[in-house]
Amino acid sequence: MKKQLFFIVIILTAMLAACASNDADTAEDDDDELPELAALEVDFDVPEHVEVGETIDLTAHVSFDDEPVEDANEVLFEIWTQGNADDSVEFEGDHQENGTYTASFTFEEEAVYEMYAHTTAEGQHIMPLETVIAGDAEPSEEDAHDEMDHEHHEHGTDEDDDEQEEE
Repeated sequence: MKKQLFFIVIILTAMLAACASNDADTAEDDDDELPELAALEVDFDVPEHVEVGETIDLTAHVSFDDEPVEDANEVLFEIWTQGNADDSVEFEGDHQENGTYTASFTFEEEAVYEMYAHTTAEGQHIMPLETVIAGDAEPSEEDAHDEMDHEHHEHGTDEDDDEQEEE
């Protein structure tokens, strides 16, 4: 009886191992067949240096699956001087053509400016970060903005922000 029980356990173990191996092979095959997901891409085009008082167009070229996005839900340029992210200003991007969105901005003081191009389209959100130096300002490694520290709030009223802070 013990020999029969031992033999049954060995057979069951072998069958389970074979099934597990077959499942793993199937999972690998499924991974090969999954289509690659298209990603939202933003080419945020700004110069590295500008003169104090200079006005430029902040430009975001938005594409999805290598096609221009003509109907982005949001292209919002957020700008602040380095070390002062809490004092940022926002400008809505105006759609031009071929997936290009722009907003004008004047660099009024000698400083290092950091900026996001918050972009939402095709159910995805991306926010590339760029830096522009106005005049002879020197970037500070200590004050450099870390993308991971950026709090991303819904763009709403100040009252909504106050309620979030109280929680």
